Amino acid sequence: MADYQPELETLREIDSNFHRLFEAVNDGDDIVSMPGGNPLATLRRARAQIDAALFASRRRRDDATLADDGACLLQWNPPSAPPRRLRFEPDSTGESWIRRELEWTGAKWRSCGTVRVEDVAIRAPAAAQYPDPVDPTPLETMLEWIRDCWTRPDPPALVFAASATTEQGVVVFVDGQLRYRERDSPQWYPATTDEFYHHLRHHGQPTLQPLSETALTRHDFTPSPLSQ
Repeated sequence: MADYQPELETLREIDSNFHRLFEAVNDGDDIVSMPGGNPLATLRRARAQIDAALFASRRRRDDATLADDGACLLQWNPPSAPPRRLRFEPDSTGESWIRRELEWTGAKWRSCGTVRVEDVAIRAPAAAQYPDPVDPTPLETMLEWIRDCWTRPDPPALVFAASATTEQGVVVFVDGQLRYRERDSPQWYPATTDEFYHHLRHHGQPTLQPLSETALTRHDFTPSPLSQ
């Protein structure tokens, strides 16, 4: 990550400048028109792109690829389900293999079954086409990334993908509280971290997105649920 440090510092400086610019524009009486549409909308889109770059950089910094211990690993994200792994590892005799199936809980990998197998055959592309498997970002870490960000012009949100029975679910941090709302819900609900571990089992691993790229807006999370 040392090679990217100058670029990250530049992004952080631009980020700070954006915040100061937003405050200056909001305090002004007039907004000068400019090509490409509303300047505030343009700035917010650029600001959201910077957030995405910083999140991606932090994810690369925190990721740790697996040690090469002779095991073969297949990892994938099923729709509306947690990430899964199949791991084939040679046993101590070198004559058979142990196949392990694992499921991501939001904090660690949980074993779903183990069986001894023989005559394992594997075929893969001659050239690398897929990234090395890495652990998904823990839910606790993702929730920490959205904490105390509500005052930003386009705050980050934790987003659960829509499933066959539910709409997209969005989590934000407002006034010291995690708030969850689905696209078709009449109100938001206060939520706890533990609830999201359960949610992951039915919706899969969430993603981090700017709120402007979700189906909801700031207004959807600010009125009291008792007044809706």
